[in-house]
Amino acid sequence: MANLEKKVIGVDVSLKMLTLNYKDSEGVIITRNIPNLKKDILGNLNFFDKEEYKIIVEATGAYSSKILYFSYELGFEVSMVNPVSIKRYGELKNHISKTDAEDSRLIREYGEQVEFRPYTPKSKTLEYLDQELNLWHDLEQSKKKYGLKLKALQQKALCSKETIKHYERLIRNHDCEIEKVMSRMSSLQDEELKRDVDLLSSISGIGEKTALLLLVATNGFKNFANAKQISKYFGVAPRLYESGTKKKSLGKCRTTKKHVRSILYVCSWTAMRFNSQCRELYQRILSKNKSKKVALIAVCNKLLRQCFGIMRSKTPYQKNYLQLNV
Repeated sequence: MANLEKKVIGVDVSLKMLTLNYKDSEGVIITRNIPNLKKDILGNLNFFDKEEYKIIVEATGAYSSKILYFSYELGFEVSMVNPVSIKRYGELKNHISKTDAEDSRLIREYGEQVEFRPYTPKSKTLEYLDQELNLWHDLEQSKKKYGLKLKALQQKALCSKETIKHYERLIRNHDCEIEKVMSRMSSLQDEELKRDVDLLSSISGIGEKTALLLLVATNGFKNFANAKQISKYFGVAPRLYESGTKKKSLGKCRTTKKHVRSILYVCSWTAMRFNSQCRELYQRILSKNKSKKVALIAVCNKLLRQCFGIMRSKTPYQKNYLQLNV
């Protein structure tokens, strides 16, 4: 749990610069801009006492990875904050301007009032696997695009044989590169990760690639306290809106994890046939005159909850677990 007694260093992140906002020993507010580079981050953070300060960083994907990782390595208590939360906090404070200095100050003030879950970086293995999985996804998407273009070209009344050969060569090259990526991913997996993949793969509907993808995306499910957080993270949690007599569903809670969500959706097709709990859920939702798509998203949610339970208990999936433990 975060320590609210520590002073906060609020960090606004951009591609090239980091803006730090903090109070010195005399309570004077200081704003400092430093390059988003390893040597500058380490050089500046060494001036702070890790027992006196904690660091709150705006979550901006790859741009914030250096400050998060090197702060953690130096022994600081470090956490991430969603940029949307800072935006809403600024609106609450009636701020109408937006600058890096202003954002870093809002991050500091927000961090002085709210407890955040401490940041834990991925292991070296998971980080490399994450990069390889992203490369694999990009190659698969590119191969699919070239395949569709080739198929369309072959339907033309007049088509160049050289152009067709070029597309075929591109597809073969992509197949070769995908094999190399898959080989590297296999070599990166240690014994613990392989056991976790086997545990998740015991769930009907979750294959080895999906299990590996989920483990990498969630840092081995260590970044979540409960299954609800995971459902929100992957954008399969339902949203409701109630105000007075108005009550309606706003659909799913969208996130940026579109790739993982799309793979889970495909997994739901198998799960609703062979996973007894998912099948019962699917049929129950259809019986309420809901659409098949809504039912399949609910199955995705159920799969994530099963994955979370499996990783917490470290026990292979048992389809009659509840009945067996009554």
